Amino acid sequence: MVKLEEIKVIYNKGEVNEKIALENFSFKFKKGELITVTGSNGSGKSTLFKVLTGDIKPEHGYYFLDEKNTYKIPSYKILKNISIVYQNPDSGVFPDLTIEENLMLGSKKGRRLLKFGKVKGLDLLKNLDIGLDKRLKTKVKELSGGQKQALSLIIASISKPDILLLDEHTAALDPKMAEKIMNLTTYINKNMGITVLMINHNEKLIRKYSERILQLDNGRLVGDFKNKKIS
Repeated sequence: MVKLEEIKVIYNKGEVNEKIALENFSFKFKKGELITVTGSNGSGKSTLFKVLTGDIKPEHGYYFLDEKNTYKIPSYKILKNISIVYQNPDSGVFPDLTIEENLMLGSKKGRRLLKFGKVKGLDLLKNLDIGLDKRLKTKVKELSGGQKQALSLIIASISKPDILLLDEHTAALDPKMAEKIMNLTTYINKNMGITVLMINHNEKLIRKYSERILQLDNGRLVGDFKNKKIS
């Protein structure tokens, strides 16, 4: 379980452009949830993700990961339990390598799998149903943006992290591909038991797929409710 208590994050503290990015921010979530984080630009969504990955240590408050206070835990140790997918489809792949090689390197035993030619994530590729499982020798730079994003999501998942953070991972996709990516996201959440937090602005996708919705405004949590359509 993850628990945040009265988190406060300040950028440029003491300077004329000082900004409070998160203030009195408290919430918790348990294993297996699928949560969407919403809010306008500058509301604190990306800062929240940076707190969760350990990239930012709060000015005030506590961040507990499996009941352990993360204040003195270096970010690289926190990231052993967390994977993240960004909006840019090129950020999570190696474009000059093949799909097969990318999948091997995405595993915790990546170098070993690469050496012995073992591939993980094929079941996820087949579930995605866009033909990538039949193109394993194709170099990633030949794929479309949506195909790269799908591969990024699979790579982030095959190491079986406790938490998967998705930073607007469908924002740059056409509606059809966005639906496929969200179906895969749900499959990963339900069948692999991975907790998912995603930043998303697409109201249709939020209503269709999210179990729980967090609404941020000006660094504060102003809404935390279950999606009635799903529950």
